[in-house]
Amino acid sequence: MNIVRRYFHNLYAALAIPWQMSRQHAELLKLLIKRDLLQRSSGTLLGKFWPVMQTLMQVVGFWFLFDIVYGMRLQRGPSFLEYLLSGILPWFLLSEIVMRASGMFREYASLYRRSQFPIEILPVVTLLVPGTIFILVYPLVTGLLFGPWALIWGAFIIVLLLIWLLPFVYLLAVMGVFLRDVSQTLPILLMFMMYGSPILYFPDMLPASVAQWLFLNPIADLMQSVHSLLFLNPLAPVPNWPNWEPVARLWGLWLLLLAPAWLVYRRALPHVRELV
Repeated sequence: MNIVRRYFHNLYAALAIPWQMSRQHAELLKLLIKRDLLQRSSGTLLGKFWPVMQTLMQVVGFWFLFDIVYGMRLQRGPSFLEYLLSGILPWFLLSEIVMRASGMFREYASLYRRSQFPIEILPVVTLLVPGTIFILVYPLVTGLLFGPWALIWGAFIIVLLLIWLLPFVYLLAVMGVFLRDVSQTLPILLMFMMYGSPILYFPDMLPASVAQWLFLNPIADLMQSVHSLLFLNPLAPVPNWPNWEPVARLWGLWLLLLAPAWLVYRRALPHVRELV
């Protein structure tokens, strides 16, 4: 029973402590997010609007290539453009957060190395900097593609994705300090995980012998969950309810990882200042 009690204690702490520290240091959190967004576009005419504009221009590029040039409208429900954009934008968010998490302690070393700084808020900063951009862009894109009701689904998906990524941010931040090869390995791993997920293709395009193993890749479950939510039309007479198996696997993995990831993160904090 002690093990179970400690597990749920760490599970609660993994969510509560960053939230409490973020509320306690709300002005600092806002300042860090604003600073990061401004650094991306320092000296430019559009300033802080550039990160949003860059993402929207990527969307326009995909629209021109797949809808105008190739005209890939397949007779299977959504057009390929709708399918691609609804999956690849969350993938962009995920991959940016994962890469930033692996270098999080080195990126903010100047802030905490010689001064008192609430390191517990760094995972929140790592999630919210790109999250701020995509919480604006993704609902806009999904609303244009699927209708006004998808504005809510789009924002809901981004918020859930940020929460789901929390244990991975904890683990990758620590691994990035103690295992420097992580930052070199991650781009390759992310590439394989993308190709092994139904982002650039429909799941039924895969041979049955390959498709049955997609569940081993959590990103495949993530994309199937995203697509099933967005392609669900709540206004239809008979809604096509989503498949809940990928959703259950995703959050089962989250529950399994969150408490141990937080424990590793907390125990590593005293050593971070020495190593970075």
